[in-house]
Amino acid sequence: MLSAARRARLVRWAREVDGFVIEDDYDAEFRYDHHPVAVMQGMDPSRVFLLGSVSKTLSPALGLGWLVAPVAMTPVLRAANLVAAAPPVLDQLALATFIDRGWYDAHLRAARRRFRSRRDLLVRTLGAQVPEGRVAGTAAGLHILLHLPDGTDTRGAVQAAAAAGLRLADLDDYRAHRSAQPALVLGYGNISDTEIPPAVALLREVLRSPTSSPPTRAGQLSHDDR
Repeated sequence: MLSAARRARLVRWAREVDGFVIEDDYDAEFRYDHHPVAVMQGMDPSRVFLLGSVSKTLSPALGLGWLVAPVAMTPVLRAANLVAAAPPVLDQLALATFIDRGWYDAHLRAARRRFRSRRDLLVRTLGAQVPEGRVAGTAAGLHILLHLPDGTDTRGAVQAAAAAGLRLADLDDYRAHRSAQPALVLGYGNISDTEIPPAVALLREVLRSPTSSPPTRAGQLSHDDR
């Protein structure tokens, strides 16, 4: 996330070069420890495109999202997107009603409470069972990072965990180059609270013996946070 000063510089740059900024308001709905950060689009609606969707808050199956574009660019966007398939009208109307009647806000408040509680449970359980790991990225979203001691074979751990039914992701899969700092991506958006303790226990076993035979299946910590 960019600091306020860097956000201001970016908007100023767009004005100076007669350019545009495309802003993906990622994880804006699920911020737990601080108030959501205001979008850059509000700083200069004529220079910033704002993207968003309900893939995390409702379901990716809906295929509903939005683009808040500078008014001057609206005709260009419409002309360039004549053959694009639009989401079903009934789905769009249902979402509009959901928002207009305040149900979407109520849903988000309940979801934030639920996911914040689940995040706290996951962090506590990792602290107790995987003390060698350092947790990061807890302020927002539906996944966290677990940084591990140097030399940890994260790719081997992911493979061993998968063989046991525990889905993890190696942070190197999201990097342009492999890093000397090993870390795992742990998702908690698609797991129940009761599954977290056995899943973390399985993760602990995998990390302590990643090349041994996989332990008994015990839940999953998927990085699929939908």
